[in-house]
Amino acid sequence: MTLRLALLFLVAGIGAPALTAQTYQRGQNVAPAFEGWERNEDGSFSFLFGYMNRNWHEQLDIPVGEHNSFSPGPADRGQPTHFLPRRNRFVFKVRVPADWGDKELVWTLTSNGVTERAYASLRPDYIVDNMVFMSETGALGAGHSNAETRGNEPPTITLEGPTERETTVGSPVTITALVEDDGLLRARRPSPPRLATAEDSARADSIWNAPPTLSRRQLTPPTRITVQKVNGLFMSWFLYRGGE
Repeated sequence: MTLRLALLFLVAGIGAPALTAQTYQRGQNVAPAFEGWERNEDGSFSFLFGYMNRNWHEQLDIPVGEHNSFSPGPADRGQPTHFLPRRNRFVFKVRVPADWGDKELVWTLTSNGVTERAYASLRPDYIVDNMVFMSETGALGAGHSNAETRGNEPPTITLEGPTERETTVGSPVTITALVEDDGLLRARRPSPPRLATAEDSARADSIWNAPPTLSRRQLTPPTRITVQKVNGLFMSWFLYRGGE
């Protein structure tokens, strides 16, 4: 019995560091993503890109160059160099001429020792419109539409003042932007929170103290293939390029 306990302790001691190292908070790479393409009024096309930062916490800085580049042509196509956690869709566009044809534009990213590429082309099944934008960002379910959603136009944002500004470290900069929208697809109002009762507390204690099990909800496959986040009109700021 003593030998068996010692052996189990040894195995657990060896395995513990490996399990601890398997975390998605940091240490993972960023994967580029080709989201689709759209036709411009002048006959040219725009490739749309996003990315998946596999970390839940770490934000990576990858300067334009060997580890963050496009090909063929210029390595710098206006891509981000600062990457926020998790999935970020439709982050930027790259315009290509009307005679682009069947060529591919490749975005290569190398981070945390892993290299991945996104291949952009004008294949017909990759064309996007407002319905695709709304579906992929959570404004409506996949394949769902009606007269209101089809008539919805994206919001516009106007930055007041110069687009380039200089300042020094520690000095504040005031930036003012005007955001306008047609008012369609209003945000869903969440239900007001219900106050907890003594019965709720007792139920929570019983669940906490019970042996670990998987609930029915955890065992149920997802019912949606897209995100769901109808927030209404809002604006946010984020760092796009930095650490260079």
